[in-house]
Amino acid sequence: MALQTEADLVYIVDDDMIPGKKMLQILSHVAGTEKYKNSVLGSIGRILPFRQKDFTFPSYRKFRSKEAGLYLPDPAYDITVQKIVQVDFLSSSWFLSAELVKALFIETPSTFMTGEDLHLSYQLQKYRNAGSFVLPVDLTDKETWGDSEHRLAYVSETTVIFKDIVQVRDDQWWRALSTGYVTQWAAMYPQKIDALFYAHSVDEVKALAPLLEKFRSSVGKKAYIVVSGGNFCPCEDAAAALNWPKSVCKERRFKIFDLQVGALSGASNSEVPLLQSVYSSLKGLIKIHNPSVIITVTDIDPNVKKALKMASETNVNGTALVLLPRSSVSKVLWMADLRSTALQNWNRMRISVNIITQSRAPSLTRLLKSLSGAYYTGDEIPVSFNMDSKVDEATIKLVDSFEWLHGPKTLRRRIIQGGLIRAVSESWYPTSDDDFGLLLEDDIEVSPYYYLWIKYALLAYHYDPQVSLPELSSISLYTPRLVEVVKERPRWNPTEFFNRIHPNTPYLHQLPCSWGAVFFPKHWREFYVYMNMRFTEDAKANPVQIPKSRTNGWQASWKKFLIDMMYLRGYVSLYPNFPNQASFSTNHMEPGAHISAKDNVVRHDKADFEVPLLMEDFRTLLPNGKLPPASKLPSLNLFNQPVSLKGLKAAGAKLGQDVLPCNNATEIVTVDHITGLPQQCSKFI
Repeated sequence: MALQTEADLVYIVDDDMIPGKKMLQILSHVAGTEKYKNSVLGSIGRILPFRQKDFTFPSYRKFRSKEAGLYLPDPAYDITVQKIVQVDFLSSSWFLSAELVKALFIETPSTFMTGEDLHLSYQLQKYRNAGSFVLPVDLTDKETWGDSEHRLAYVSETTVIFKDIVQVRDDQWWRALSTGYVTQWAAMYPQKIDALFYAHSVDEVKALAPLLEKFRSSVGKKAYIVVSGGNFCPCEDAAAALNWPKSVCKERRFKIFDLQVGALSGASNSEVPLLQSVYSSLKGLIKIHNPSVIITVTDIDPNVKKALKMASETNVNGTALVLLPRSSVSKVLWMADLRSTALQNWNRMRISVNIITQSRAPSLTRLLKSLSGAYYTGDEIPVSFNMDSKVDEATIKLVDSFEWLHGPKTLRRRIIQGGLIRAVSESWYPTSDDDFGLLLEDDIEVSPYYYLWIKYALLAYHYDPQVSLPELSSISLYTPRLVEVVKERPRWNPTEFFNRIHPNTPYLHQLPCSWGAVFFPKHWREFYVYMNMRFTEDAKANPVQIPKSRTNGWQASWKKFLIDMMYLRGYVSLYPNFPNQASFSTNHMEPGAHISAKDNVVRHDKADFEVPLLMEDFRTLLPNGKLPPASKLPSLNLFNQPVSLKGLKAAGAKLGQDVLPCNNATEIVTVDHITGLPQQCSKFI
């Protein structure tokens, strides 16, 4: 009847209610205001239970328990309502816009025995963003009361005295809370968890299980899983897949949330009910729990993916949607070791792969095969091919036919031969402060774990708000075996060198890597300007002469200028350090601009440069199974000697040959990070 009315407003009243004569006038007035026009109004309301000390939620009718919920007003306890109060649902009467009545039927109620009161408030909030409010009364004027003769309610039996009805209503309100109903408790006590997992099928539950378990077993971490329920993924089946007791689906405790998608909306050939159901529920769950990340698999149903994306974007505090390829889930267990504040930045970075190639098609084929076979994290990763003018036909055909599944592919070819300095330094330029460039020459090969190392290191040392490491300018994939800036080029083994700290500790090194490294946007802009101001055809004409460094005589090297800048300004690169120098990249030392070049007097032994690729999960090799805190990373100068970050700056300042004259004892050059232009001399600490 209410659905068919042509009126603007509807007043639905239980048969045991006798409203005062002024009640309709008061309700109409409040409903006509801007603030309450999208609301349901009444005279009796209920606050649902609060969470108890054991983290469970009690029955809504648990006697003598302050957590069991509350009636407003309740004369038996002298509880009166003196102003408009928001409640979880209304009892016995409902005054609302005729348009809002439709919300009662968006989802099929789980039962028709009882609970229309809760169902209406739950649906209104979930799908119409509408609240439920109890109006105040004038205790001295019965005509303002919503129920002037409430004794009628005690004359005959009501639903709430039957035990089975209480159980049905308990199940109903818990289902509402676990499908995104923001109760008054949830609004008053906003939660903060690390991760919310979503699985639409039992297979997806199994795929996500290792990472969920890692989060749940990590001290100080909180993670829950949401399953679609219904015919898609019944809660009991999901619990069995996780080796949890099936009773978790009945407990009134945060652990697993069953959305009952489909079971409520019914079968449909349209994508709309599915998208609406998942989005509406997740939006509420996100509001209640504030997860840093929502984690699911990349190949989830496209409509569910849309819903998750929309829901994650509703959180003003920031929730990142993480879409993981199934093969990578067990390889990113380090996610649970990152701070929540770092995890929130999961999607901020953009890492592009920039390949410099000329006429080595077999070498390039090997590199592309290794890139395609690596583990990724669902990010979009652009790839660019940078070819000089003399590139051969085989390379062009190879590049043209290469299919890259992780993002756009760009081809660049010079008209006039530029040489290696231009080829490398012009292969990438950042578009934002979150744009990172991986530079790879075609005789490099990468480990399947290379991208995971980059992602983990960036989140741990660059995107964690509690970490300050402005000196970090790049992340190396490669671990060197030589001290290459010393004339004798002695062999060097970092696992032995750092054995007292930890044989496999990553370390900071003043030497940039040219055999597979990710460069940071701010420092790369700075490098562009620096090289432009310093570049000379005659290497000896460059005033920067680092004491005892063989780089002073390098001529056809972009890396020389980067070394100079890093030395002068105290910058470092992060290096991996694993047994036998196993690395995330290796250099196959094939003939090119430097190796076996006619004018290069240095002879290169392949065994000094070609390191084994890391083919196992690196996490277990790290100190305590995770990247150490930034403050624990050892730092080396250009000559592989332990020097503090402050000491590195002092050495650069002492040289006093930067593009601005500064105090040689206490100052180094700082730049405008947008333009890269030198700005001023700044004291270092």
